[in-house]
Amino acid sequence: MLTKVKEFSQKNLYTSMLLALLVLLLLFFSITKGGTLWSLGTWNGIFMQFPEYGVMTIGVMFCFISGNIDMSFVALGNFACILGVQYMAANVTEGMGNGQIIGVMLVAVLIVMVIGAIGGVINGLLISLLNIPPVMATIAMQLVWTGVSVAITEGKAVSGLPSLYTDIGHKMVFGFLPFPFLIFLIIFVISAFLLKYTTYGEKLYMIGTNIKAAKFSAINTTGMTVATFVLCDVICCIGSLLMVSTMASTKADYGTSYVMRCILILVLAGVLPDGGMGKISNVFLAIISIQIIASGVNMFPSMNTYYASLIWGGLLIIVLILSTKLTGNGFFVKKRKKSS
Repeated sequence: MLTKVKEFSQKNLYTSMLLALLVLLLLFFSITKGGTLWSLGTWNGIFMQFPEYGVMTIGVMFCFISGNIDMSFVALGNFACILGVQYMAANVTEGMGNGQIIGVMLVAVLIVMVIGAIGGVINGLLISLLNIPPVMATIAMQLVWTGVSVAITEGKAVSGLPSLYTDIGHKMVFGFLPFPFLIFLIIFVISAFLLKYTTYGEKLYMIGTNIKAAKFSAINTTGMTVATFVLCDVICCIGSLLMVSTMASTKADYGTSYVMRCILILVLAGVLPDGGMGKISNVFLAIISIQIIASGVNMFPSMNTYYASLIWGGLLIIVLILSTKLTGNGFFVKKRKKSS
């Protein structure tokens, strides 16, 4: 038994690290706040809160695997949702039936998805054709989308959403399953299928591992990069739509903290920006761990909620240090024995 556990740990180092972290978190909060932690309300809250940034994390994961990064996804999602919310507010009137309202909502969602796809195309072309470093290109686009959003709204929140839409962020399906978590599960399953069972997933890992080798293997790296950014930003826009339903409004600066949170989760899960590595199952474990920390801090009324950010930052540093060991580089490289 111990041998099998050791073999599993050696083959799945990030998974083992995440499982150990999850166990430690559950043990700590069980000892300190067991009654609150294991209440149905707490877990409903956990599965209601993380899907919006969890979906965004899955989107950004595709960029990381390809060896790229997207810093503009939140700003793009806010811009797209501003236009989508404005469309809903302008076209939903009193006396409309639920069917008509749902029709308007679907058109608004389509508008958001199209804008997300356009943003992905722009990011992909800037990086693959103009060879602009991904960080610089997407930060520039982040500023562009934020600036346009502020100009449209004058920095104010946009509301006027129909109740049918705002209910999505707080609704239970079958009486026990949070609707946002159901959306997250659907995105998770589709993404896992794409990565494991399609040629797209295979090519994505190849590009992230060695883009030059991928080019010599007759892979259209430009097309793959553009497609990956489109997929990333469309998925992230779905996360933004969930955020809008929870907040019952949208604004140019909503969710700005999600950029670093998503990066933290991916690094914690072993989906490193170097590309070509990472498992989506580890991403799920990392998301749950991060949300348990956030919810756990809220269980202590005397503790400032910003302590969660402090803990996340410490975790990021620890994981980055440990990753040098996991990849065989840095301080933890074993010294070779001198030959006699």
